[in-house]
Amino acid sequence: MTVNVLRMPQNKAIHCYLLMSVWILLLIVGIYKFLEPKQKLLEPSSSPAELLSSLSVDVKTKRIFKICNFPEEIILGDEGIVQTDKWQLKGLIVLIRHGDRGPLQHIRKISSINCGIENAEILTSYKEYLHNQTLSGKLSWVGPGPFHGFPFLPTYPKQCQLGQLTMQGIAQLLKLGHLLRKSYEQVWPKIKYIQPSELVVLSTRYRRTFQSALAFLFGLIPHETLSRINIHESQSMSFCFKDCGCPITEKLSKYVRKNITHQLRSHPAVASLADMTGKSLFSPSAEQGSFASDPHAVRDALLSFVCHRSGLPCESPLNCIKRQNVAGIFAYTDWVNYQKWKNIFWKRYCLLKSYGLISHIVQQMLYMVSSSNNGPNLVLYSGHDHTLEQLAIALGLQNDPFLLRYAGRIIFEIYQDSWESNVAKKNYFRLLSNGKDVTKQIGFCKNLISVDSKVNLCKIEDIVRFLHDDYFSSLNVSNFKDACFYKND
Repeated sequence: MTVNVLRMPQNKAIHCYLLMSVWILLLIVGIYKFLEPKQKLLEPSSSPAELLSSLSVDVKTKRIFKICNFPEEIILGDEGIVQTDKWQLKGLIVLIRHGDRGPLQHIRKISSINCGIENAEILTSYKEYLHNQTLSGKLSWVGPGPFHGFPFLPTYPKQCQLGQLTMQGIAQLLKLGHLLRKSYEQVWPKIKYIQPSELVVLSTRYRRTFQSALAFLFGLIPHETLSRINIHESQSMSFCFKDCGCPITEKLSKYVRKNITHQLRSHPAVASLADMTGKSLFSPSAEQGSFASDPHAVRDALLSFVCHRSGLPCESPLNCIKRQNVAGIFAYTDWVNYQKWKNIFWKRYCLLKSYGLISHIVQQMLYMVSSSNNGPNLVLYSGHDHTLEQLAIALGLQNDPFLLRYAGRIIFEIYQDSWESNVAKKNYFRLLSNGKDVTKQIGFCKNLISVDSKVNLCKIEDIVRFLHDDYFSSLNVSNFKDACFYKND
């Protein structure tokens, strides 16, 4: 009976993934039918610019909006719900993806998209705070620094700029930080008076990650602390620190890209759909690029319209992008990402790319639980979708199609057992992905402690052992240097 009970969550997860795969494959089949020669791309009654708001009531496309992660839909998760005398929260390690941004390539009618947002109370408060701090000269970084001269807010609040954070992205991170503060302040009073010396904040050198970090912290920590922090630059999207040079990763990435290209060639209807949609999406100068017919590039461009509920663009009055196009592109790319998650070369790639980050995370954990803890107690990495995805795969988590949504988060909660005297046995961590406890999914957590139905704790010594003894076992080597010159056939 015990074995069956333990297997139930795993079986449920398997069933969910099977249902998701069937749904995606059915949509791909629908693409083929949609592109049959006897059918026309557009119905005669189609309007030149079909409003995307109609997608929200469509069963097949409703899930697409979840990727946008609209500020009003960001809700409290299961963070900070451990409230016992036994377990003491010692610190937080938070990884976030930046908020909503403009497209990465030039697209048609970008000026018609309103990337602004109504001023909610917290957004108004944040703007006033930045204005006052800037006038007084308090909000600054020592020396020129990597972020010297970076604006704190999007330069053009209502416009979508290439790759730049939007005001909607600012609102997402403000809301997320505010909700997490509410979750933690009851079980971790330190969050209400945390000092700059107790924080480590790292961001990649992009405006969108820097601005996201500031907005998130405004909602999470005391405002007087925010004005005195240092934000450190990561030279890599992977936060690899000293473990960045790894020649084999390029070869592994090449294998993965080759497999994705092969999959697209095996689905000519999808390739045709991506090409047609790309012609209506991308500006004439961008159409010449190799990405113009890439379903993933088309998906990224579509998000600018989807996430701002804007009318879809048209190449001509009788050749507009329709919701079938959007549903088909997203279904196919979801399916490809699901397949990639299981690809052995991609797993190896993510292990190597995330090694430096996981080493740094483990180091921060040990600082938090040490007897002479002088900080940090809160560590923030402000990064990209690749940052979260590579870490999740390296830790052995299950594929979550919504992990990479705008303003997504992964959080490590660090705990000590106040009733345990043995130092080696008293330190634990809990892992949450977008508010859901996923600690059970971590393969190296051998002896989980279940506090209740929603809370599972893993020994810190398990992740230390994994990092030092087992991290490279799947590559048949014992260290990062050897792994980076491993011969993959």
